[in-house]
Amino acid sequence: MISRPNHPIHKLAVTISLFSMLALVWWGCSGQQSAPAISSNTQLRASTSAGLEAKEAPMLTQKVADGELPTLEERLPENPLVAKTDYDGYEKPGFYGGQWHRFHDHPELGTWKMTAGYAPLIRWRFDCTGLEPGTAEAWEFSQDGAILTIRLRRGIRWSDGHPFTSASFAFYYDLCLDERHIYSPPVWCLVDGKPMTVETPDEYTIVMKFAGPNWLVPLWLATGFWHSEKYNIPQHYMTQFHPDHSAYNNFSQFEKKNANHVNIERPTLWPWKLVKYEKGGFQVELERNPYYYVVDELGRQLPYIDRVKSRLVPDPQVRVLKILAGEIDCQFRGMQLQDFALYKKGERRGNYAVREWESTAGAQPAILLNWTDPDPVLRKLMRQQKFRQALALGVDREKCNEIAWRGLLQPQAATVSQEGWHFADQAGQELFEEWKRADADFDINHGNQLLDELGLTQRNKRGIRLREDGQPLQIVMDMPSSNLNRQQNDIGLIIADGWRKMGLEVILNTPPGAELSLRRNLGKFTVSMHGEAEMDLFTYPDWVFPTLAKYWHPRVGKWYETGGEEGEPPTGPLKELLDLYDAIKKEKDLQKRHQYVRDAVQIHIDQGPFHLGTAARSPSLVLVKKGFHNVPDNGILGPWAIVTPATSYPEQYFISDVDRKSEVR
Repeated sequence: MISRPNHPIHKLAVTISLFSMLALVWWGCSGQQSAPAISSNTQLRASTSAGLEAKEAPMLTQKVADGELPTLEERLPENPLVAKTDYDGYEKPGFYGGQWHRFHDHPELGTWKMTAGYAPLIRWRFDCTGLEPGTAEAWEFSQDGAILTIRLRRGIRWSDGHPFTSASFAFYYDLCLDERHIYSPPVWCLVDGKPMTVETPDEYTIVMKFAGPNWLVPLWLATGFWHSEKYNIPQHYMTQFHPDHSAYNNFSQFEKKNANHVNIERPTLWPWKLVKYEKGGFQVELERNPYYYVVDELGRQLPYIDRVKSRLVPDPQVRVLKILAGEIDCQFRGMQLQDFALYKKGERRGNYAVREWESTAGAQPAILLNWTDPDPVLRKLMRQQKFRQALALGVDREKCNEIAWRGLLQPQAATVSQEGWHFADQAGQELFEEWKRADADFDINHGNQLLDELGLTQRNKRGIRLREDGQPLQIVMDMPSSNLNRQQNDIGLIIADGWRKMGLEVILNTPPGAELSLRRNLGKFTVSMHGEAEMDLFTYPDWVFPTLAKYWHPRVGKWYETGGEEGEPPTGPLKELLDLYDAIKKEKDLQKRHQYVRDAVQIHIDQGPFHLGTAARSPSLVLVKKGFHNVPDNGILGPWAIVTPATSYPEQYFISDVDRKSEVR
């Protein structure tokens, strides 16, 4: 596994919030001892007593005996997927049983889907070095890259026992071509603006035909839970809501029933199936999928854990209390770094341990400089490298780190994720180190010198530099309010102070969250901010390549996204970057594709900065209760596209109440 350099935790002198102090005092005075083993695990002892000879969970064995389920051999595919165990933290094959308690922060269950809602045709490996088989056991391209053939595992079944076949994908793609439905042909199926065609010559073969070479498709199929969530549609169930096969005259009921995080009746391929969704997602329960297609290294059906209970906890302070009280078994995401010291103090009483995974963030946040600023004078300035360099010199990154992040991060230029597979060898890491250092100095005097060299020497009575049209050189910086994101708000204040020392008039704009995003995506801003991290620039290229209407290139990205119908055409370095990305899409050789990414990074180093760095590489906190096994010691919890921790096969995590009882004693 890739590991992050040790940060100076031993120097933590953390100022804990008043709430957290009160929470700790309340908790300490409550007279609680070490948190006991999870309640309502009465079935656990009976389950674990079956031992490793059991090939399926006892609760399923009983259903087979009662005639409610077919035998295990009938429920598993001919060639089940075997869960990978090659990571630090894997201990051993587990026992069946138990209940996993956790929380979620949104009723759409996004963080749960990142944990156990990943059933793609092709998967990302947990170490992020490439792809591995999923529900498909093999795939191959034609010589010219214009045809992709995918072979499904024979015998996979949906959670209701119905066969999973190529018809499901064909059904999905028919929806994409149906103008009545909200789906449209996905970006990855388009070549020169032309969508693919799909053929299913038999139940286990999918053939995708493109207008030209399309070598990135397997990566798209593996990326994020959201792609597989769309293309994995249980046709046999959903047809009854389709307007062509039912009394419904539109797709509204279809979409409602297709929501796999809400509809408990909808079949799934997940390891645990939804069985309860109450009060708008306030309480959610899942139960093992008896037809799950993944087994452990001994050929025993997964998951090990019987049930999952998750509660909606949108308030971060309430999450702290639940963790300190020992109510959470294992939690990925939703734990804030500012509470790290409090969590560490509570480990013994709460009977848990806090692990530090990687965020791989290259900027927390990145400062976005709008290449297509609506103001023509500012646009002209933004396209001059010296002006962007001057702005970079006005950012006190050390101060950003100390004030906003308590010294736990690394001051640096804005980058994507250093662990990304494009930079895996020594040459890639050397290039990345150069990128991190580029335009990352804090030097107000040098910044002032660059602004003078641009001819911005005239000032008004307040000392504000004047633009070429005689107006004050005013920069409006969009940023979240402190109650939405305290760290970004603090960093915005620090940057504004530096730029004002260079004679710029800085106006801080804190619109509501929705308006903030809208202004950014529509290109209605001058300076904005956004957290930056990305492991795979082939499928999520837009931090480096201006391919979408977002970040520092909204109007040029819109031009590329719409095939030139909207937005503004690229010029200069942006055209060079887009030419490189077009070359990536057509290139068969993986190493050459990686080199094109490095060439693009060199453009950022030589002709940038296009967005500015602040601080980066925070740890991501993971909580693991004592007696909860096989959780990786380390991993990546930053970019969602690589779908962690789902790629570690959380279905092989297991609970042992023996360990928990010994801890309590």
